Amino acid sequence: MTLVSCRSHQPIIQVPVRTVERKVTTLVPVRIPGDSATLRAYFECDSLNNVLLKEISERKSKNISTGHSFKNGVLDYIAQTLPDTVWMQSDTIFLSEEIPVEVEVPVVEIKMSTFQRVFFVIGLIAAGFILASIVIKIKNLNILKL
Repeated sequence: MTLVSCRSHQPIIQVPVRTVERKVTTLVPVRIPGDSATLRAYFECDSLNNVLLKEISERKSKNISTGHSFKNGVLDYIAQTLPDTVWMQSDTIFLSEEIPVEVEVPVVEIKMSTFQRVFFVIGLIAAGFILASIVIKIKNLNILKL
């Protein structure tokens, strides 16, 4: 009876796909452009020569520059804002996915060096001499009848 078999293939280990999610919060500059506003008021006098507009007041924030002029009974009021940069939070999500790649591992054949081959042959010869001497001693003892 003869038994013949082939060497089995190494099983491929399937590595699970891993997804890493990373959230980064950064400050992003947002430029706000300059803006302006104008107010025009007309003044008239009544029959007694009294001005009908009694009071005008101004309230403004720190980034507003204003100017006014009064000519021929007309008050021109101009307000302008300077360009500004505001920093706003921005959340960025980075997704990185690790995809396994199948890599064939080459089969490494180990070849004996010349030094190893010489000692292998010497070992075979020595084993042959030992086996022959055992057979001769057994024959001399007459245990085996050949």
